[in-house]
Amino acid sequence: MTDAPSAGPPGDHSRIVNHVLAPSPGVYAIDPVHTFVGFTAQHLVVGRVRGRFERVAGTVTIAEELTASSLEVTVETASISTLFAARDDDLRSDRFLDCDAHPTMTYRSTRVIEHPRGEWRVLGDLTIRGVTKLVPLTVRFVGSITDSHGTPRASFSARGTLTRSEFGLVAELNQEAGSMRIGDDVTLDIETEATLSQ
Repeated sequence: MTDAPSAGPPGDHSRIVNHVLAPSPGVYAIDPVHTFVGFTAQHLVVGRVRGRFERVAGTVTIAEELTASSLEVTVETASISTLFAARDDDLRSDRFLDCDAHPTMTYRSTRVIEHPRGEWRVLGDLTIRGVTKLVPLTVRFVGSITDSHGTPRASFSARGTLTRSEFGLVAELNQEAGSMRIGDDVTLDIETEATLSQ
């Protein structure tokens, strides 16, 4: 049973649905300046490689009925950064992301499912190097407010895992000392702010 949506304090553009804080309906444009798309991959047995993509765009469409909401994101693959130039050049090459042939990767949601504890399961198609696979995200709405320019702004966080060999990202998957040099699973962590545009 869905609660009647209730407004938050002045300047807050959120509502309470099913006893959970949720954003008000509308189309929100992702603010690239306040968006972090990070990733983590296992390196050998003892370490991790962390990085981010610095150029991202997209929209979050919040429906009156939350499970009818949708998400579309485009990331420029060449904007990858792990704070090590030689590794970044390798990741941009045709051994990995092949940025010249595939300058963007995209994520388009196909379904939204309500989960306990105020989280949402977003199912969506992730396309990398021309290959599309279903990648679920666990999404949480952080909150909303009217910023200093009078624009409603909402914040979201998300996490998911992709298997890079499914996208043809197979370099360095050979075995070394009984384990993979770089793990096949990559964890995505996303923190974003988005502004209400419609």
